[in-house]
Amino acid sequence: MKKMRDVRVLLVSPNVLGLKDGINRIQPGLGIMYIAAVLEQRGCGVAIYDSALEGYERQVEVPGRPNIVEIGDDDEAIARRIKTFRPDIVGISVLFYNQSAQAYHLAKLVKGIDGAIPVVVGGNQVAEEYSGLMQNENFDFAMITESDHNFADFVELYFSGGDFHAVPGLVYRKGDTLAVNPAGGIVKNLNELPFPARHLVNMEKYFQISMFHNPYSRHPRVGNVMTSRGCPEKCTFCTTPLRWGKNIRWRSSENVYQEILQLKEQYGVGEIQFEDDSLTLNIKNLFTLCDLIGPLGLSWNTVNGIRADYHGRQTGKQERMFQKMAEAGCYQVCLGVETGNQDLLDNLLNKHLDLHAVEPCVTAAKKAGLAVHLFLMVGFPGETIEQMHNTIRFAEGLDVDSCSISIYSPLPGTRLYDYAVSNNYLVDGFSKDNILFAKANIKVPGMTSDEFEEQVVKWTNRLNNRLKEKSPEQYREKYAKFLNENNTFLFRKHS
Repeated sequence: MKKMRDVRVLLVSPNVLGLKDGINRIQPGLGIMYIAAVLEQRGCGVAIYDSALEGYERQVEVPGRPNIVEIGDDDEAIARRIKTFRPDIVGISVLFYNQSAQAYHLAKLVKGIDGAIPVVVGGNQVAEEYSGLMQNENFDFAMITESDHNFADFVELYFSGGDFHAVPGLVYRKGDTLAVNPAGGIVKNLNELPFPARHLVNMEKYFQISMFHNPYSRHPRVGNVMTSRGCPEKCTFCTTPLRWGKNIRWRSSENVYQEILQLKEQYGVGEIQFEDDSLTLNIKNLFTLCDLIGPLGLSWNTVNGIRADYHGRQTGKQERMFQKMAEAGCYQVCLGVETGNQDLLDNLLNKHLDLHAVEPCVTAAKKAGLAVHLFLMVGFPGETIEQMHNTIRFAEGLDVDSCSISIYSPLPGTRLYDYAVSNNYLVDGFSKDNILFAKANIKVPGMTSDEFEEQVVKWTNRLNNRLKEKSPEQYREKYAKFLNENNTFLFRKHS
């Protein structure tokens, strides 16, 4: 039996799959850093190891999978890191479906070093995949719910000899079956959480690589922040409500400000990227936050997207919101529009956004001096080529500065994934390991997957090169680190 102060916990984010010659993002994982911070509060010795970050320069082609690379440390470096830290327990974070194989391999490496080390798998995708993951003998436990405190409770009970079997969200083997505890233990008051344990990750290397959620950042030293958890929307393609719940829990603006102040003072951060899905929904909180962070002189943007119709029905309210944001340092808003087809929004995606609200929103943001980026998707189950062209034409009719076109990813656990499965829309040989936002996993009429992926690149270039024609200076400023000597930039695929 051990007390918490004697327990050494290694939290690992494993290697990732990316696209050869693509833009492969990497940034500190907020979830794993929150868990580490709570463990430190409880007295544990904690280390965080992002093997994809530490071995980012090592990008090895995956056999049999054209244009796919594995990014991260090799086995020798990973084993050395484990042996050096000498953990009592290892937690592996699986944020993306395409990390499963790397997580399996990592768990095998841990067990090869010391078979007695318990290995726990958790992360965004485990809630839907725990039964498959736990078929691997190298995973001892899984956590399927928000685990800031639950994981720390489990560690404390496991090493103290207590009964850990009732910890909410814990999955464990019970004879020949899996015992799955009901989800619970979510953090209702987010202000009570310690700030993410950024001191345990290699922040300088993240800054050096500078491939954050928005890789076209204005500043190389970026801090990613969430001001809330949860989403009230019911979009059929999204896992956020499954992951964080349908009710939004907000941090206070003062609490968020204190984290941002820490990022500036301790890490020299010059830009904040807000990861919230609904940052602008609570306009009172937003305005207070703007008043607080404005004097810090930081740039910031809404990299995870905001709805174009929030506060748009009240005359002048949306304009005042964007003006307030601009005055506080916001330089770009990202709008999650998804498609230019109203019938798809209403009947397939369940995202009840009136497309007529988009243009006034763009106009209001531009009037405030903000750049506008549009999030689009194509390749939905049953979507026709003509409907995809409608989306491109819709984007061309807006005065936006840039667009990203993702190929729809069928995410297990969502209603749209179930629809795709039941209607045979998944490509032949579909594998969850191939879920990348630039890879086609849905059958497209009249095109092979490769042809469709290339077509999406062409559409992306067509939309984004409009900025070069309209404002060469703004184009150079936005894409400076990606331009070649001829001042040109092919908008590469994003993983």
